[in-house]
Amino acid sequence: MKNHIGLILSGGGAKGAYEIGVCKALEKIGVMSFVDIIAGASVGAINAVLVESQGADYAEYVWQSLRLSDMLHVDLSGLAKHNIFSDNPNFIDTITDTSVINDLLTNGLPVSQKKIEELINIHVDFGKIKRKIIIPCTESDGHLEYFILNNYPAEIQKRIILASSAMPLIYRGLVGVEINNRYYYDGGMTDDGNTPVPYLYESGCKKIIAVHLRYDADITNQYFMKDADIVNIIPSKNLGSFLSGTLNLNHFKVYSDIETGYEDTMAMADEIISVI
Repeated sequence: MKNHIGLILSGGGAKGAYEIGVCKALEKIGVMSFVDIIAGASVGAINAVLVESQGADYAEYVWQSLRLSDMLHVDLSGLAKHNIFSDNPNFIDTITDTSVINDLLTNGLPVSQKKIEELINIHVDFGKIKRKIIIPCTESDGHLEYFILNNYPAEIQKRIILASSAMPLIYRGLVGVEINNRYYYDGGMTDDGNTPVPYLYESGCKKIIAVHLRYDADITNQYFMKDADIVNIIPSKNLGSFLSGTLNLNHFKVYSDIETGYEDTMAMADEIISVI
């Protein structure tokens, strides 16, 4: 990866709208065309393939059309299986039953990635992916693995994206998504996986634009990378907590986060261009 320019899109659920604003600005100032590697974890993985195959303006259109049910699609069969939220007078006994707990650990909450999978099927054109896309996933034993998406057929690419965005316990329990007879889930479980600057650096990529989704982002792991040019794009405001940010697909919140990402990046245009 020597002399390559890498773009990193962090994980953070609905806060990923911020990254679309960043990519719009990078296209505006002419930097996106110089990027030849995109690394994305969790929602960053979805954004990576969406922007790469369709462009940032189209990605913004997709984000503006999202609703909470697209992220947390209720699996009615999962609710019915244990009579959860029914008129069962023994509701507490039901949700504390060992078999129910074990099932939730195995299969996750009664929500599915169905809508996320539909989004990928409808809006991502894998045939248009030309740049190297790197996606971290966490194996079910806790090991972090980095997939080079381009090395796999489209169907496996889709499973890698779903795995990286499968928040444990919420989606698919602690098992994850099957990829070549191994199981993976959310790639953003650790700082190194969520914003994989160390991975790109150790792979030889010394020019990096890292997009964070926390306004208090910790970049101390970059201090030893003295020979690298790293631009950190950090939100100028708090994008929200788990409930108010990560799971918040409110239309106005999405619009605001996209605008913030765009404005923050344009404010750093000179610094970004100087690195390129």
